[in-house]
Amino acid sequence: MDEHYKIINLVVCAKDAQATQDRYKTWSHTYEETTFDMLGFSAPFHGAETLVETLGVGKDLSILDIGAGTGRVGHHLRTDFNFNGEIDLLDANMEMLLCASQKEHLKFRTIIKHFILEDGTLPVKDNTYDGLVCIGSFLPNHIPPKTVRGFVKALKTGGIFVFNLRSKDAGQYNIDFESVLQALKTEGNIEISERKEVTQYKNYSVGNCTSILITIKKLK
Repeated sequence: MDEHYKIINLVVCAKDAQATQDRYKTWSHTYEETTFDMLGFSAPFHGAETLVETLGVGKDLSILDIGAGTGRVGHHLRTDFNFNGEIDLLDANMEMLLCASQKEHLKFRTIIKHFILEDGTLPVKDNTYDGLVCIGSFLPNHIPPKTVRGFVKALKTGGIFVFNLRSKDAGQYNIDFESVLQALKTEGNIEISERKEVTQYKNYSVGNCTSILITIKKLK
């Protein structure tokens, strides 16, 4: 089990964003075996569950999964919660998205390759989605904290954004992230609807096994 967790840390602790992407490219073919089959990566399930609890499962809903990887949040939305709306995937890594694209039974609407910059600009129209989700990607050398400002623009007013942060080991990254959230809240752009601790890896009892799942609502 330690061997599989070490693989995750090699990606999380990569020296920069390009090194992270290079490691994902190599890892993509065994990613689900490592994270889900061996370690029991359960954060995507919790993210999907929270989306459905808040939004429902209707055909008129649309979700954008940011940092979607192999499409695991979408997998849970479809197979565990019978979500009937549209799901779009966005990720910087083509190899991970290729794995997602092969899951035709999950009926993803659009798969977007996009490298996210610090301003969080997305290649979608503002006020498009009822929900955004980002699980396992708000980490150093992955997606910068300031991107939340740009992401929220893609939400309809009243829409929600569900994401998680590591409970441990993120250091200054989490501090910076909380500062961005508080600024958005002070400006009246969002409210923080829920914050809860959830299991990150249910088959692994050492290391960072929980994360903080946060739900914010766009107010304007």
